[in-house]
Amino acid sequence: MRITSLIENTAGQSHLACEAGMSLYIEHDGKNILVDTGASSSFIANAKALGKDLSALDYVILSHNHSDHGGGLRALREQYGNKYQLIISPYFFERKYRRFGEVIRYIGNNFSPEYLSESGITTVYPMSDTYLVTDGVYLLSAISSANAFEDEPNDFLAYRAGEYVPDMFREEVFLAFDMPGGLVVIAGCGHRGVANICDGAKARLGKPPRAIVGGLHLKDSAPERVRRTIAYLKKESVALLATGHCNGDVAEGMLASSAMEILPLSSGTILEFE
Repeated sequence: MRITSLIENTAGQSHLACEAGMSLYIEHDGKNILVDTGASSSFIANAKALGKDLSALDYVILSHNHSDHGGGLRALREQYGNKYQLIISPYFFERKYRRFGEVIRYIGNNFSPEYLSESGITTVYPMSDTYLVTDGVYLLSAISSANAFEDEPNDFLAYRAGEYVPDMFREEVFLAFDMPGGLVVIAGCGHRGVANICDGAKARLGKPPRAIVGGLHLKDSAPERVRRTIAYLKKESVALLATGHCNGDVAEGMLASSAMEILPLSSGTILEFE
C-alpha cells in the first residue's frame, strides 16, 4: 500500500504547489483511490509532477463537505472525465458555514447533486455505517462521540430546516485499510475526533489502528485536549501518526515532543505500508 500526498498546507519539494487543503492518492491491491481533492486544481499539477495518473482512478472519496477538501472535484472532472466512482455520505450536501466573529460565511463545496448527475459521475451514497469499498477497504461513518474530551465548542455551522445550527459533521467519512499489522485509518480533517474515530474503527473491524493518516483538526483545541489526545494514542499503541493540514502550530509542537512516531504531511510525502 502506497499513499502519496498530492496537496497539503506545505510542500516538501520546491516544484510542488501547496495550499490550505488535502488530497491523498492511495494505491492498494491494484486499486487507485483518491481521498479529497484539495481546495483547487493544484493537486492535479502535483499529481502530474509526482507521476500519478488521475485517469486511472477507481474511486474518489470526499471526506466531508468543506471546500478545502472537495474544491478540486470540478477540475478533476473537466480534465480527466468521469470513469471513477465517487463515494460520499448521504448527508454530504448539507450546507456548511463558519462563523468569523459577527460574519457567517459559506465554506461548502461548489457543486451540487445535479452537477454530479449532469456530469455523468457515478455517485454512491452508502447507507451502511461500515461500507466495503473494495477488498479490505472500509468507509466508516456515523462515528459516535464516546470521548467527552473531544467535544469542544467551535465556529462550524450547518444550515438545516431554515436555521444555522452547530455542525455535528454527519457527513464526515473515514477510510480504514485492513492490513496484517493493524488498521491504517485515513481522516480528511477528523472533525469527529481522532479518539472517537479510532474507537469506532476498532469496534467495527475488530483490529486496533496501527497508523493514522490525515488531519486531526486540533488547530483551535486547548492544550489539555491535545495532551489527552496524545495520551489516548499512546494507550492504543498507534505506531505512526502522519498528519498535517489542520493541526496548528501548538498541537504540532506537542505531538513532535510526545515521543510518538510523527511524520508531518506535505505535498509530495510518500508513505508505504505492508
